[in-house]
Amino acid sequence: MPRKEGVWELPLADFRAATAAGKPTPGCGAAAAVTADIGLALVVKGLRISEAHGSDPARLRLLHTAEALLGRSGGFAGDDMQAFDDYLNAARDGDLDNKHAAARRACAVPLALAHCCLEALEVAAEAWPCAAANVQSDIKAGAVLIHAALSAALINVDADRASLDEAAREQAGRSRQRLQMEGDTLLRRWRDARR
Repeated sequence: MPRKEGVWELPLADFRAATAAGKPTPGCGAAAAVTADIGLALVVKGLRISEAHGSDPARLRLLHTAEALLGRSGGFAGDDMQAFDDYLNAARDGDLDNKHAAARRACAVPLALAHCCLEALEVAAEAWPCAAANVQSDIKAGAVLIHAALSAALINVDADRASLDEAAREQAGRSRQRLQMEGDTLLRRWRDARR
């Protein structure tokens, strides 16, 4: 099966229509990946506008970090679609070894996306206090979108874990719990500091 690419070449309305269609992909993993990237784009916007009003070395370093992350989470959209298609094909073929390997990949992609979201959420938390007041709302909205994407990616892990063997299911479950806890803690700490 050819690799699923081109999510970013689709107009937003086409991606929405494909997501709403009665086909397996794109699904929650691809939607989470796109959401995380849009959330980070809001953070980058806030940092860029703030820098335009007067440069600050710490903020500029943070901007470079955010720019380096931009696009990474979105790249998982195609990976997620491909991994799930591979799993469906392996399940249809009936080869248990291929099915288990495909299930591990289908679970690994949203876990990797969640890791990426956690990095982006850390950047957003650090960006808020050094942003100009008129763009702090963009950074706040970006952080909330990134956290939602992290949570959605981990919901995808929950669904994919059912197809794993027991050892892999337990390992994925531990990773899933740790990532959700770290994301929730970071968002809660960030929200509390803003009050």
